[in-house]
Amino acid sequence: MRLLGNAVALPVALLLAAGLTGCDDEADRTAVDDVIAAADDARAGVLHEIADALVLSGAEGSRSFTVCGDDLAPGGVVLNDLVRFGSSGELTQEKATATAAGLLEADGWTVEDPAGQTALSATKGDLSLNLRIAPAQVQVHLRAACIRTSRKVAEDYDDRPEIGLAWSS
Repeated sequence: MRLLGNAVALPVALLLAAGLTGCDDEADRTAVDDVIAAADDARAGVLHEIADALVLSGAEGSRSFTVCGDDLAPGGVVLNDLVRFGSSGELTQEKATATAAGLLEADGWTVEDPAGQTALSATKGDLSLNLRIAPAQVQVHLRAACIRTSRKVAEDYDDRPEIGLAWSS
């Protein structure tokens, strides 16, 4: 009798697990959407402040998603936003880096010490930001670490084409 109970319990458990997979997909999509919203907020907020303070112009940007984890077993999604600006050169690279670091810190970002550098890294929540300041161009890479999702959700985002990001003045 005990053997029969185990024989029935295993298939029932497998059916239940299979039925719950769709529920996880919705939660996974919500987790990715939350990170997308945080990246959009950063672009609309602190990146605009940095662009204004450094007198940057001609913003061009793109967003893409990649799969993280093993090729045979995707474990999630990585968000990549790249934004490039033309630089007026009104501030020295060191002064521009210090100004950007101050604005990021005021917005709640943790900034690695940028002393004397023309690049800086900062983190806030699930996002990391890398800023490189050159005489004629400023580049920003806003990235989310691997957002754990199901394989299906990871592949759905990975299949999305790279899109251009609108920059409102």
